[in-house]
Amino acid sequence: MSYPPPGPGQYPHYLPPPQYQHGQIPPQGLYNSLGAPPPYDNGYGKPLMYPSTMTPYPSTYTPQPQQQQTRPPQTSPQQPLQLPPQPLQPRPQPGPQLLSQLPSPPPPQPRPPPPQLQLEELQHQFVNPSQLFVQQPLPTAPRSRYTQLSQYGEPAFVPSSSPPKISPAALPAPPPVRPIHIAPAPSPITPKPNTQTNQGQANNHIPQPRPIVKAEPTPSKISPKVKHQKKPSTPISTPKRPQPAPFPATQATPQVMARAPSPVQANIQNQTPKKQVQPHHIEKKRQPTQPNVEKHWKPTPTKSTKPPVDYQVLLLSLADEYLNAAHARGTTTSLTARETDVEEYYKLVATGLGCLEAVLKNWRLQPRKEALVRLRYARTLFEETDNDIEAETALSKGIDLCERNRMLDLKYSMQHLLARMLHKSNPKASLKAVDGMIQDVEAYRHAAWEYAFRFLRVSLSLSSPSHQDSVQALQNLHKITAMANRNGDKAVSAMAAVIESLAHLQQATNSDSIEQAQRAVAVARSHQLNDELRHIPQLTTLIQMVDICCSLLEYDVNQSGQKLKVMQALMDETLSDSNWRPDGSFSVPLNGKSAGPSSIDTGDILQVQNGTLLLSFNWLPQHDLYALCYFLSSITLSAKNSYDGRKAEKYLEEGLRMVQGNFKAPQEISESMVNANRRVQWRQSLYCNLLLQRVFLACARTDWELASQTLNDLRQVFQELGSNLLGTIECLMEYAAGTIAQATGDLNTALNIFQSPILSLDPATSKTGRNDPCRDTRILAGLNTALILRDPSHSSHPSLSALLATLEPFCQGSPNKYIQAAYFLVCATVHSESTIQTKQYLQQALQSATAISNSQITCMTLTFMSWKYFRGVVGEQAEKSARAGRAMAKRANDRMWASVTDDMLAETLERQGKGEEAQSVREEGQRLVSGLPPRLRRPA
Repeated sequence: MSYPPPGPGQYPHYLPPPQYQHGQIPPQGLYNSLGAPPPYDNGYGKPLMYPSTMTPYPSTYTPQPQQQQTRPPQTSPQQPLQLPPQPLQPRPQPGPQLLSQLPSPPPPQPRPPPPQLQLEELQHQFVNPSQLFVQQPLPTAPRSRYTQLSQYGEPAFVPSSSPPKISPAALPAPPPVRPIHIAPAPSPITPKPNTQTNQGQANNHIPQPRPIVKAEPTPSKISPKVKHQKKPSTPISTPKRPQPAPFPATQATPQVMARAPSPVQANIQNQTPKKQVQPHHIEKKRQPTQPNVEKHWKPTPTKSTKPPVDYQVLLLSLADEYLNAAHARGTTTSLTARETDVEEYYKLVATGLGCLEAVLKNWRLQPRKEALVRLRYARTLFEETDNDIEAETALSKGIDLCERNRMLDLKYSMQHLLARMLHKSNPKASLKAVDGMIQDVEAYRHAAWEYAFRFLRVSLSLSSPSHQDSVQALQNLHKITAMANRNGDKAVSAMAAVIESLAHLQQATNSDSIEQAQRAVAVARSHQLNDELRHIPQLTTLIQMVDICCSLLEYDVNQSGQKLKVMQALMDETLSDSNWRPDGSFSVPLNGKSAGPSSIDTGDILQVQNGTLLLSFNWLPQHDLYALCYFLSSITLSAKNSYDGRKAEKYLEEGLRMVQGNFKAPQEISESMVNANRRVQWRQSLYCNLLLQRVFLACARTDWELASQTLNDLRQVFQELGSNLLGTIECLMEYAAGTIAQATGDLNTALNIFQSPILSLDPATSKTGRNDPCRDTRILAGLNTALILRDPSHSSHPSLSALLATLEPFCQGSPNKYIQAAYFLVCATVHSESTIQTKQYLQQALQSATAISNSQITCMTLTFMSWKYFRGVVGEQAEKSARAGRAMAKRANDRMWASVTDDMLAETLERQGKGEEAQSVREEGQRLVSGLPPRLRRPA
């Protein structure tokens, strides 16, 4: 026997008749005067929460055999189950009714019934988890105490020792006679639905559609009231009264006399949402017209009662509402960072977690629902708290549950989350765990999840500075590409190729890294015309951006400018694309060959949309991506900023406007505050880089006021966000401050900044790594220090040689051609004793500056060459050299070097007899000098 019953009621009516398992069926009779067997003899008719070993009620039913014998209404005071006769007048019911539908009797018995005590004692033996927090309707009294037919004509659930055929509970008591014993009827009649049952007495034949259980024995005075209800048209013969016969005492079962419902049972009748009966006073008024009601009986309309609250569903809904309410204000809370807002946010999160925890602890859920709740609980703990141990415990239990129930999609999702969680505390263990998961999914040939775990392995490996991890990342990317080509997943192949290109740009140490990155970009571009990629604007934009970065690192200004136009046109086309998502995620479609265990429950990794399996990635929202593209456009055009109308600064201003708009009126994205903090920190980092770019663009065209003002703004932002920013920004900011001080003539301040610890170059630093901004900035600070110390009158001039010896291995082997050009120029100005060596340095500097299209270094190299070799020389070559230097200074829009070249050209023209032209050139130079800082002006 299984309980609780599956149906909505207390006992289902669709179960088959009870199978009597005892050897002897007791004879059927109207009244049995013998002792009653235990009411839970065979387990049928048990309440919902009663175990199979419940104790019977011998004390309650001991007097019933005496009450079943016909006797006068005056009973002895030792019968506690008898009620006053007036409220217990029998009434033929119009239709089938259950026990819970019977009218409530008068006040309860003098002594409390034992079943209530047993209910209180045994209530905790079985707990239904789905109704833990709601007061359960108390179970009905045992069906063994009653004999009643179901509404579908099936026998009611009674003990195996009770007769199943005729239930004389609804028969009125005969006239008062001596106690007799009734022998079993020779031919019992089985009751059927919608038919009248056979009555045991010929003079008390009452047509009833179904026997009804009464709560008390009926007095004999009510027999005449029901004689007129006989239906002569009913073709059912009335069995005659059999002769008394001895009957074994051990087989008797109480059939007629039943104790009145206790207050608990009356409460059950009120709580059970079934057919409601009319009050007693209405029943008494309708008793004279009972036959007509019986012929034309219709169910009484019931009042709608509120169903019990399902606290399991309620708690899960509350958890979703609390977490969604918290995530809706995540971005705003992250920006304002007010203590009250943060406290309110975490109150909502804690309440949501409490609801999920309550469901997990107090309910025994279905396996899939439990796995989903555990996954949500662990993900929230991982994102919102530092309680990783509890999150790992929840995930471990969830993984075991999924393995037992073969829920592979949720199992893989939990393992994916567990690997990311382990990477916070133990990166090596996380990588080993991911490798094991890859082997499992590869053995099961779940290609979609193999993609997911291999991409996770790549992401975790690239976050490590170890060269071995970088090699492992590239190997996994190659396997992804090979598998995607076999399965026909073009978008996955393009995604793997573009990530490989980024890995080469970020982690490469050899000289051919740019070539390898361009080769990977070419593979990604080969799939660009595929229909799968046309509907993924994030991926196509990423390919264009990586391609531009490759050209920038190759110092091909013209090619990078052409690619920039292509990217800008693409961004304009996809501006209104519906595939942009607020949270910045995007999905790539998978072929049918790559299908694996997936469902809507794994939406953070795998999704199913219109029958197509999608692999999800997280990147930037559209607004942030456009701001990043403006920054990239400014960097690409910065080499031409001095002579193309300052386009680089215009793109920079637009990017600054977009980022500042994000701070003032942020785009509301439903996400956790941790993710919002991460996104806000990224925007703050981008904002600082935009300000730094403005500082250096202003310095390049000698606008020192704008540079100083922007640097002050940057310092203010850095003071507010210093702990959340990268060290690279602080390093660049200090270098910009030293550059401004040196350019404005404050050499002591500049020297102190360049020699500060943050800009000190460590000889043990890697010399070949490509992606090390702090190292490159420190090299530039050392070169500027050498320019200050080159003056023989400087007190620190003797340390110049040691400084150049430290810079030499970093500069000559640097993959950055800008650093190489600057180093050769500094060496040419410092080692000026040897003419041949100076010419070699100048030649190398000029070639490097021309190759990278750097107008400023070219101008400085030509000016120094003209001063070194053509100063005081009369001739066409000297004039050409001076004019070339002046042209490059104007092209660079550098006022200081333009004034220097004007003065040099004026002297050359005067020596050649071109006084008028020399005068005009000198006047223009004087005008430029007047706009320079006071310390840079030549004393009169």
